[in-house]
Amino acid sequence: MNDPRGSVWRKWDLHVHTPASVLNNNFAGSTVEEKWTGYIKTLNGIQDTSAIALTDYFSIDGYKKVRAYVDANPAQLSNIQLILPNVELRILPVTSE
Repeated sequence: MNDPRGSVWRKWDLHVHTPASVLNNNFAGSTVEEKWTGYIKTLNGIQDTSAIALTDYFSIDGYKKVRAYVDANPAQLSNIQLILPNVELRILPVTSE
């Protein structure tokens, strides 16, 4: 609010799937833990996005996992100013889970 530059444009990405997603779960790693480790590493490397919405189908499980990680590791993901939950709903095709 007190930025001497006045208004500053910031980039937001409001559709970032997590490894908890039922669909679009093409994350690298042979185990779930490897997928999450790589995911967190990728999020920590983001330099140009101020806010993200962590997206899963029909749940906020991935968001909860990331929030718990940040709460346990406060120095992590400090590069992102705002992390929001995002629930993706689908009617067709019907998901199995």
